[in-house]
Amino acid sequence: MSRAKLALLIAIGASTALAGAASAGSTPTRAIIYQAFASTGKPAVHVTTTSRGHCAGGSAATSRSDAWRCFAGNFVYDPCFSSSKAPGIVLCPVAPWTASATEVKLTARLSGANTGKPSTSGHPWALATPSDKCVLATGATRILDHLRANYYCQTTKNVLWGFPSRKSEPWTIYSAPGTASKLTRKVAVRVAWF
Repeated sequence: MSRAKLALLIAIGASTALAGAASAGSTPTRAIIYQAFASTGKPAVHVTTTSRGHCAGGSAATSRSDAWRCFAGNFVYDPCFSSSKAPGIVLCPVAPWTASATEVKLTARLSGANTGKPSTSGHPWALATPSDKCVLATGATRILDHLRANYYCQTTKNVLWGFPSRKSEPWTIYSAPGTASKLTRKVAVRVAWF
């Protein structure tokens, strides 16, 4: 076998090995529709606190018709979730990756719902990256490189900018400190909650 053919075979083998290694590390993003209630109307999460309050229209965090922006005492909860089989209450999770929530006993009827059905086609309200877990900011934030500081993260205190790009698996999103002056680094999205 000539040196040229041998070099070509080695190059093909190396590129095949690299492609296999790249695809092995590219786990697709898991898209999860969050469920606060079981189909029976019972909480699917552990209720850690109970408050009395009201909801002022649909959630700003998710466009689901069963998601609400609620107020109890001095606290704003968004999103909170309702079930037609559990009238008079909403459940407001601490975060979608925890199994606990605050139950708000409603002092007024729910009204002003969003119109979207629970689905993975809209924007997620929480994301997990390889190093952090982040939730959507529902208030005013900063703009950088034409992208909004959308998700605030727990561990790194970084911000995820804009919404995830779904052009490849796993999805990706820009990550940088809130004080950054330029966006250059994208991270993988392991899990997206809707």
